[in-house]
Amino acid sequence: MNDITPSAGCAFRRHTHLTLLIALCVVQVIVVYAHVARDVAPFYPPRFDQLSYYLSTYDLLGAFHAKGSRAFVDELLQPGNPTGTTFVLQGALLSLIGGANRTTFLSVNLLYFLGLQFVLFAVVRSRIGRIDFAWIAIALLLSSATVMQATGGIYDYRIDFSAMCLYGIWTCLVVWCGAFRHTGRSLIVALAAILLVYSRFFTIIYIGGVLGALLAINFYMLLRGSTPERNAAKRRVINILLSGGLVAAVCLPRLYLSRDAIHGYYMIGHVLGEEKYIRAHELGLYSVAGHLLYYPKSILVRHVGLLTWLIAGALAGWSLWHDRRAASEMLGRLRLFGHEFVALGIAVLIPVAALTANVSKSPVVGGIVTVPILLAMVLFGAALWPRGAVIKLTRARAISVSAVAMAIALAAFAIRGTSSKDVAPRADLERITLLARSVATYAAENNLDRLSVSTDRVVDYQNVGTIKLASIELLHRHLDVDGLLGHGAYGIFATSREDAFRLSAESDVIVLTDPVTDRSHPYPMNTKIKEYWDELWQWTNKNRVLLFSTEILGIPYLVFVRPLPSRKTSVGETIDR
Repeated sequence: MNDITPSAGCAFRRHTHLTLLIALCVVQVIVVYAHVARDVAPFYPPRFDQLSYYLSTYDLLGAFHAKGSRAFVDELLQPGNPTGTTFVLQGALLSLIGGANRTTFLSVNLLYFLGLQFVLFAVVRSRIGRIDFAWIAIALLLSSATVMQATGGIYDYRIDFSAMCLYGIWTCLVVWCGAFRHTGRSLIVALAAILLVYSRFFTIIYIGGVLGALLAINFYMLLRGSTPERNAAKRRVINILLSGGLVAAVCLPRLYLSRDAIHGYYMIGHVLGEEKYIRAHELGLYSVAGHLLYYPKSILVRHVGLLTWLIAGALAGWSLWHDRRAASEMLGRLRLFGHEFVALGIAVLIPVAALTANVSKSPVVGGIVTVPILLAMVLFGAALWPRGAVIKLTRARAISVSAVAMAIALAAFAIRGTSSKDVAPRADLERITLLARSVATYAAENNLDRLSVSTDRVVDYQNVGTIKLASIELLHRHLDVDGLLGHGAYGIFATSREDAFRLSAESDVIVLTDPVTDRSHPYPMNTKIKEYWDELWQWTNKNRVLLFSTEILGIPYLVFVRPLPSRKTSVGETIDR
């Protein structure tokens, strides 16, 4: 990717820096896998979405063992996928090498993150022609808060992190091709966009929006620009059409195949249904201003993060202090990357506008624009950097500023990567695992391949998914679990007394907690059930037997099961409260 023809010395330095980058990646691999082994894989996966992706990957592996490689083709063309079609497939394919376990599945995120770093490093070095700025770009990426976010970060097995990396790779390649100045490179940009869209369908809006905006700008330049500007604009228009046409030809048929699933998930769930208001209230969003400012705040704080802003601000401050030029002259230097700044600005604005228009907000999806923001920072710094200045701080010995930035960023990555903030205490995590295992063991001991489960509380750590996952990972046994009360249509929405008792009567397993403690959660089901909880408790005591009890995060959990003659253990006494 390097546009600069190197001398022998430059070639040697290039190999040295490539070796250092590989060594840096090895350190990251060690940090990630050590944390996964100690604090991630042994416990339930927090938050609902990644639990469903884990189960889908295990299901795909089961289908592969039953049908062979045809199962992977079926997954790629599965019309029921509303969000994407390659993420689970990639996790399953990796498991053929590393085994069917969560560590292997999470390697999808790690591989995309490492790939992003190599592309970012090469593109910055190519476009700017200086290795120190390439290292600064890596430092800004490693220090960004989004990488280690508990929700949507590298340890979260869902499509958001890999989509962030792929969108970052795509925007890097847009810069690499000079905002579609080079035809051959523009086709490589299209390949990255295809992989991104297949991974997350919704990103077709981002890709289409960015290409459409750039096309409009260059059409304008064709009409109003000078002769050199018109020639460049004509070349860019052709390349944008080529790149966009290739993306459309490959992606639109796949999206059409999933049109019904996409309509149900996005149009019904996010536009027409009532769930969007529940999701917004879950984040404390009740006003127009709150909705408009949510993603700008989320991106600046949760995804870019304070440390990244401090590193970038310190470098910018040093540059401005060292090269005291007139503001007009310094701003004139930005024209060096004028087209790239426009492309990156649009690559940020289009996703933010699309996400803001959706009433249902998420703390995860704003991370998609992290890399274009970081890349714009680096180009901005390169444009304004004092001409002829060496990026060094001189004290007793010369210390490279890029090395200082990298040291800070790597330390932050290691500290964040080995911490377990925003996760329940270890004792509670062990009780969550024990609860799920007790239900899965009950099914195994009684030779049950299918269970129906009801619960009186909507929380991410106690549902049918955690039971299925425990059966697969701890007992190595596939178990079908149907969620009734507290799941599906009777999950986050308020459930009437009649429906609650009907669903409980159909359930093999009923999990009851407490009618009062921590019932202020925004899910209507959690508050509605207080109206008839005492009656439900009495009915369950009379018609089911206690299998297991524990306390999780200060809330009692009691697991009742349908009495079966073949049960190994029977508890017939009535529990009084």
